[in-house]
Amino acid sequence: MERLSREFFMLPLEEKERYPMAPGGIQGYGHAFVFSEDQKLDWCNMLALGVSPAFIRQPMLWPTTPAAFTDTLERYSAEVRALCHRLLEHIAETLGLAPGTFAGMFGDAVQAVRMNFYPPCPRPDLVLGLSAHSDGSAVTVLQQDAGRAGLQVLRDGAWVPVHPVPHALVVNLGDSLEVLTNGRYKSVEHRAVTNGEQDRLSIVTFYAPAYDVELGPLPELVADGEPCRYRRFKHGEYSRHYVTSKLEGKKTLDFAKIN
Repeated sequence: MERLSREFFMLPLEEKERYPMAPGGIQGYGHAFVFSEDQKLDWCNMLALGVSPAFIRQPMLWPTTPAAFTDTLERYSAEVRALCHRLLEHIAETLGLAPGTFAGMFGDAVQAVRMNFYPPCPRPDLVLGLSAHSDGSAVTVLQQDAGRAGLQVLRDGAWVPVHPVPHALVVNLGDSLEVLTNGRYKSVEHRAVTNGEQDRLSIVTFYAPAYDVELGPLPELVADGEPCRYRRFKHGEYSRHYVTSKLEGKKTLDFAKIN
């Protein structure tokens, strides 16, 4: 998957632009989260694709070059989806819930993939590869370029690099899981920095509840006088809010908080 993604980004620009990300869109090749001509863009080209359920797919945006891209992405996505199922089972168990709790409520879960390509940047001190944000998903699975650090997470007010581990994946928890667990699990604020000498590639899979699923703290996690920290809303509402908002740390989660 990594090799084919890199081959795609090495194609001539006119070939990549056959799969354009529409203004305000989140699928295709280009830049996402662009809302103004005056906005400073992140130093990153993206290819973002909806994988499941079927109705979110836009087949005309799936590259036909490299030839094995679609078949490989299908197989890769099936494996990552199975991983997400297992992760959510273990997370449920740590909360004293039945292992199938999240699978039972997620319905026809939403899965999307985004390939991020960060070219070498002549002034890495002036621009980010990807602005600070948390993910709107429940679970995000990140495949990093081996040996090329760029991901940073915010911990105790400081940005900490997440160095790649060979043959390992990085798992980020997203806003949906923070809401469902009433803040027991926190979504992680993260960003990507640029490099003046080397390019970098990452492959990111987002896994979230179906759009018609109502999110809110699980009843078991607001017992014994613990306050309910988030309101109830449809996941589709939050998804629309998320994709129409600039990346500004965890600001999008204010949508769900009870003040």
